[in-house]
Amino acid sequence: MSALICGIDPGISGAVGFLTETGEYRAVVDMPVVTNTTGRKQLDGLGLAAILRRLPPAIAMIERVGPRPGEGPTGAFSFGHSLGVIVGVLAALEIPFQFVQPAVWKRAAGIPPGADKAASIAVARQLIPSAGDHLTRIKDHGRAEALLLAHHHLTRR
Repeated sequence: MSALICGIDPGISGAVGFLTETGEYRAVVDMPVVTNTTGRKQLDGLGLAAILRRLPPAIAMIERVGPRPGEGPTGAFSFGHSLGVIVGVLAALEIPFQFVQPAVWKRAAGIPPGADKAASIAVARQLIPSAGDHLTRIKDHGRAEALLLAHHHLTRR
């Protein structure tokens, strides 16, 4: 069986995507979330761990994220919390991981600067045709980006 490469688009609307080391689509899962005591959604670390145990990757590629323009402190803290949970789960499961800047993987995939989320979906459908059935809605941009992060790892080797 071929080793799996995992791409992780962090955040509540993100996803976890898996390709084989030969670039074939294996799976994509929306980021698992739970509602916390304040009613806000947050990343579910137990759910993420269950996904990664079911589909153990040889390596995970995580989009290197930072504060977004116009984002308030609550949103920035929530986003940072999500990233911390992802790194903690990967470390606990002893899954090697690397960060990649959005501009780097997007440029390598052929997504122009400033392109909207639909561009990620279109490019993922083109580069990974077998994933097309899982990238049919505009809200599937997190899925597309997770798969493109895994694809980036394969193309830079």
